[in-house]
Amino acid sequence: MLRSCGGCGLPSGCDAGDFVPSGCGGGDRESGGAAAASPSPILTGGPSPTTVAADGDGIKVASFLGGLRRDFSGLDAPKRLGLLWYTRIGSGWTSGKLPKDPPSEWAGIGWTGQPAVVREGGKTYLLVGGYDHRLHKIDAESGDAVWEARFDDIVKSSPTIIEDPDPAGEDDRFLVLAGSRRGYPLDLDDPDVAPYRAFSLRTGKELWRLPVPQTRCYSRDCDASGLFYDGKLYIGVESGWFYKLDPFRAEAWGKHRLPVIEAERLLLGTTEDRRRHRRNLVLEASPVLVGQTIFVSSGAGHVYGLRPSDLEVVWDYRTGSDLDGTPVPTADQKLLVTVEKQYIEGHGGVLSLDPSRPPEDAVFWFLPTGDRELSEWKGGVLGSVAVNDSSNRDGSQPALGAVVAVDGYLYVFSQDTLARERVKGPNLEKRLRTPVVVAKLWMGGGITTPAFVGDRIVVAGYDEIVHLYRLTYEEAAEGDAGALPSADGRWWTVSLRETASFTGGGAYEASPVVWDGRVYIGSRDGNLYCLGER
Repeated sequence: MLRSCGGCGLPSGCDAGDFVPSGCGGGDRESGGAAAASPSPILTGGPSPTTVAADGDGIKVASFLGGLRRDFSGLDAPKRLGLLWYTRIGSGWTSGKLPKDPPSEWAGIGWTGQPAVVREGGKTYLLVGGYDHRLHKIDAESGDAVWEARFDDIVKSSPTIIEDPDPAGEDDRFLVLAGSRRGYPLDLDDPDVAPYRAFSLRTGKELWRLPVPQTRCYSRDCDASGLFYDGKLYIGVESGWFYKLDPFRAEAWGKHRLPVIEAERLLLGTTEDRRRHRRNLVLEASPVLVGQTIFVSSGAGHVYGLRPSDLEVVWDYRTGSDLDGTPVPTADQKLLVTVEKQYIEGHGGVLSLDPSRPPEDAVFWFLPTGDRELSEWKGGVLGSVAVNDSSNRDGSQPALGAVVAVDGYLYVFSQDTLARERVKGPNLEKRLRTPVVVAKLWMGGGITTPAFVGDRIVVAGYDEIVHLYRLTYEEAAEGDAGALPSADGRWWTVSLRETASFTGGGAYEASPVVWDGRVYIGSRDGNLYCLGER
């Protein structure tokens, strides 16, 4: 007779194809340990997921992957990818990663590079950073530039748009925040390095800039996108500092102004991490809110949970690898964490972590991806996971995720249904559970993050092609081959096919955003493209 694990009522072991609800570890230590007796205090409370309205003025896509939950890349995906317009972004010079590296000229838009979307006066605008050292406000209908704000280096982060509840005037109501590399040709120890900056959405006027202190990390850039929560702005910079800012108050800083810093925390890992990684301790990921805890991945090899009030570390999961991608929460409060193949013996891939458990028991499953030499990378995943949660709030479809790996493939997988086989973890941990993979499609690989919008996935990479895939859900019965459950109690089989594609003039590293039947995506060929139905 099969035994119940006690946490969910299912048979112990949770065999292949079985739905494993949140909080269930299958009754064994290898799959996460016993179910939590009560909700973790670090996950209680917090804002509920919100629905973005397509019509009306206001902020639509506020930040990288939408904002607080990082699960939203837009609305109303097109059926085709015809070229509607393109805008020349151009190029700019930047220093080498290390002091010995020569400078080089970079073109277009790169990682993470996802445009933000806002509507003003009935018109839609994009905010996007470019390798031409500028932040651009662009008319989404025509591709015409409204204004360009100057940085000292290539702009890599996806912008964040926030609203001041008590502005001095209309020019101050909405702010746009973005980060760049440290400044070209500034030296690493230059006191003027201040790559994270705020501008007026209406005029493009600079409002403040954030100095980044030098640490034992080799970088002083800012690739992350800020998290705006309860009137405060949370942002990590590559030197390892993580800040809580009041974005609406600024103080004099030489010829410029800097925001009021309410709390700060240095996240550079352990002594062992610093020995293994040397100076590669870069904090590139964007923060995310789950419950009332802010989570961020660090290049020092940790996923940190921070208390918003004072940035005290209340949870710390260590992989030892370089972690570049932003952790993405699921509807059942797991964290999908991408892992690069670096400083570890096993494969990189995607970890599903349950932060309601102690870190040593937090692994729910691991999806390994293949090893492959690609530029400076050896495998794993550098981008973030895209999930279908924002278009599946009612739980009427299976919970899915999609990720682009360095090995060349797009992986589409179940968030909560486990396969029969066991796998080794990033550090060769034995017999970890792994999710059911719905599709594994060659698309050249890359470091970008897909856009998962409704029943469509938009993704691009190093094959220089923008791919549009459509998912089809067919109702099934429990036990049918490949059947996945939805939260409303039904079962489905899921298939995926490519329905359209577009080829530009170069590789894609930036993440796409989708709005009103159009796809907006930047390329390393120097252009920002608008694609859709002609």
